[in-house]
Amino acid sequence: MIRRLAEWSRTPIGRRTITDLLVLAGVFGFVMTAHAPSLKHPPRADQWCYLVDTMNDYSFFDALRHSYSYNRTRQMMPGDTDLFRPVLFALLAAEKTAFEGNLALTQGFGIFLHCATCVLFLVLLRQIANIVRPPSEGPSTTDVGRDYLIYAALAFFALNPCGQELVIWSHLHGYLLFLLFLLGSVSCLFRYASGVQNGAPARGYLGGAWVLTLLSAFTYELGQFYAVLAGAFTAAVLLPQIGKKRAAVVVVAFASIMVVYQTTNRIDLRAHRGNYVADNLGPAIVDQAFTRATLEHSVRYGSYTAVQPFFPSLVQTTYSGQRLQIAESLDWKIRLRFLSPAVATSIAVFGAAAILGLVGLWRLVGTRARLPLLTLLLPTTLYAAYGAMTVLGRMNMRPTPYILSSNSYYAYTALLFGLLAASAAWFAVGSWGGRIRTGLVIGLLALSTLGAERIRDVNITVTQQEQELSRALRSVQTFVDAHRREPGFSFEIDYAASDPVVKIHNRRTTQIVFNEWMSAPQPRYRVVLRDGKVQTQPASVASAPAR
Repeated sequence: MIRRLAEWSRTPIGRRTITDLLVLAGVFGFVMTAHAPSLKHPPRADQWCYLVDTMNDYSFFDALRHSYSYNRTRQMMPGDTDLFRPVLFALLAAEKTAFEGNLALTQGFGIFLHCATCVLFLVLLRQIANIVRPPSEGPSTTDVGRDYLIYAALAFFALNPCGQELVIWSHLHGYLLFLLFLLGSVSCLFRYASGVQNGAPARGYLGGAWVLTLLSAFTYELGQFYAVLAGAFTAAVLLPQIGKKRAAVVVVAFASIMVVYQTTNRIDLRAHRGNYVADNLGPAIVDQAFTRATLEHSVRYGSYTAVQPFFPSLVQTTYSGQRLQIAESLDWKIRLRFLSPAVATSIAVFGAAAILGLVGLWRLVGTRARLPLLTLLLPTTLYAAYGAMTVLGRMNMRPTPYILSSNSYYAYTALLFGLLAASAAWFAVGSWGGRIRTGLVIGLLALSTLGAERIRDVNITVTQQEQELSRALRSVQTFVDAHRREPGFSFEIDYAASDPVVKIHNRRTTQIVFNEWMSAPQPRYRVVLRDGKVQTQPASVASAPAR
């Protein structure tokens, strides 16, 4: 076994795989270092609404039953009733019951999901590079420069500060799960299409793509639109090989996901009718679609998600309303008058990326091969579709100056799609522009280092801002972990004798998170919280009633 492994490690594929694993380990090391302070972050903003609404649900199935359609059963600050995301809220229910008040596990799970997304991002970069590489340039295994660009793009995405809120805010973990489903589906489609064109079709990949697409649709509504794109993409690429009838079957199979989703959504709407006030934003979205506001918001969206990530030194952050606010850097014309080395690097990197992208785009458009061209069009269309959802459904409906800054996590998904599209153009260039590509690699790595520093600084700031809230939760969680296996374990907190405990939605945060053990009429323990520690005393000698 060891001998075979040693022989495999000396093959081109083996060497590349080992290098990929080493690079991933290095990138994950930077990711963990940058995000380590976030392991102390407590639940924030909308997550408290979810925890309050499910505070009496102590098992996964109870929480799931009451919150699978949370936008229509939500009592605390209700809204977004048009949206149906059962898989997303199933994940929140699983996290609530599995991690309870363990902040490190909850936050660490978000970092894990981010790292898993980075793995699939690397897999897709490799697949795209193999598909779009000009055949005249020989085997791809000889292009070391291409590998460097893949690794630099990976680091740039993994350590970009513009979308970090999606990683560190536990309420948003479902969006990362959605991306795992979607990226996995795209990878399966690329493998299936490449196999068919090479005469070695593997239908298992097509079936896997369908299942993952179905899951993505029930996680986040973009998944249903991706389903239509996936079917059309596969049929268009493989039409010459599989014929019109089989291509039509593929289109219908993937389009049926939208039908299934919408049918289920309508059934759920009727089931919960009367329990919520419907948003009914459809007419307003259509009415505002073809207006000047749409154009202005589209420009802002493009700048925020496609340009600003290349300028980490200009990123301005504040922490307000338990949300990380990342401002739009629309005042570059003023700030660029004073060029710092970091800004100059960003301009050079963005310029190199644009040059390689335009040359690659020209080559892809000129090719007659369907798969390379559609490899560019699929992520480009996803970026545009996500932008349309953001502009029409959010920015037009809530036209405030801070709509993007207060929802900075939009940049994560958009940047991911944008980099996949850009990489298709970059790799289509082949060995042309070697110096430009080298400069792009060095620049992306430099920006990644700066991005990691910014991420860590922001996480430290949030940790400090939420220190009082998180300290109480951590101390009580330690107490619960030490006693949970005791028969009849329960406790109450003597708040009058304790250090202050933050209230959210008129409830103490400890009661919200640990209600399962704090709702007994005659608790076994009475405790006080002092200096970040739990001190116990017999319930019969309590100093004062709990409040």
